[in-house]
Amino acid sequence: MSKGRHRKQQRPGTGRLVVSAAAVGMGLVQASGIAAAAPAGTAPGVGGTPCTTPTIKACVDLSENKTWLLDGKGNVVYGPVANTHGGQGHETPTGDFIIQRKDQYHVSQEYEGAKMPYAVFFDGEGRAFHQGTLDRQSAGCVRLNEADAKRFFEHLNPNDRVQIVE
Repeated sequence: MSKGRHRKQQRPGTGRLVVSAAAVGMGLVQASGIAAAAPAGTAPGVGGTPCTTPTIKACVDLSENKTWLLDGKGNVVYGPVANTHGGQGHETPTGDFIIQRKDQYHVSQEYEGAKMPYAVFFDGEGRAFHQGTLDRQSAGCVRLNEADAKRFFEHLNPNDRVQIVE
């Protein structure tokens, strides 16, 4: 099994199977990798966002560079706020994802010790919501300003669902 970007070392046989089994049991496994969502502004989505899954806790609109926090019952509790995301060749994937883990003081092993404060990892490849510059695109993560990254870190927890659409 390959280690994804920014993967936390685990003892063999711990963690991953439990999360995977829980996700399968709850019907939360990403099937296609692409979320079905109407383009922003053309049809109402969950809480007025372009996302379509009512149980999500965060929605990311890559085409508009907007992100929201939701309560998991279809209500927006924060946002929209600005974000940046992956550039060409490092695109941020679309679809439904499960929060894997959080690390308030994460430092990237892959990108020369780049600081990733308030990291909330949403896939098994090391992509996360985290504090970072909004002046340029990322290597696949969803970057937020400091106040917004802190709010996402406080609101999102492992096993929460997030949806990313274009």
